[in-house]
This record gives sequence, structure tokens and C-alpha cells, in this order.
Amino acid sequence: MTDPMSAYDPHSTDAMFAKVLAKLEEQAAMLAEIRENGRLTEIEIANLKSWRDTFEGKVTVIAAGTSLVIGLIVSAVVSWLKK
Repeated sequence: MTDPMSAYDPHSTDAMFAKVLAKLEEQAAMLAEIRENGRLTEIEIANLKSWRDTFEGKVTVIAAGTSLVIGLIVSAVVSWLKK
């Protein structure tokens, strides 16, 4: 009976297929991690877009309110000066 380790040939077809399979499994794990990171990034982007839209809305309301107040003050000053 021969020793199985002495008969191992690292350049045999089976050994090469085993190496290729191991590399494919590594790549599959890496691809799964990349996909998960992409999914998390998409969620973060959606949250940032929502925050931006909310911020723009608040700025618009503040700008409109400020314009209204300034308009009322100018109108009051002009009408006071006309008297």
C-alpha cells in the first residue's frame, strides 16, 4: 500500500480543480460582501437624499417667512413715512 501523501501531485488535474474551486469560493464570498456594502450604501444615499429634501423645504419656508416679514416691515415704514 502506498502512502497517499507521497502520491499527491500538486500539478494534477484534481489538484488544479481544487485550487480553482477554492479561488471561486473566495471570490463568491468577496462578491457577497461587495453586494452587501452596495446595499448599505444605497440605504445611506436614500437617507441623505431625504434629509436634503427636508432641509431644502425648511430653508424655503424660512426664506418665504423672512421675505413676508421684511415686506410687512417695509410696507409699514413706507406707510408711516407717507403720513
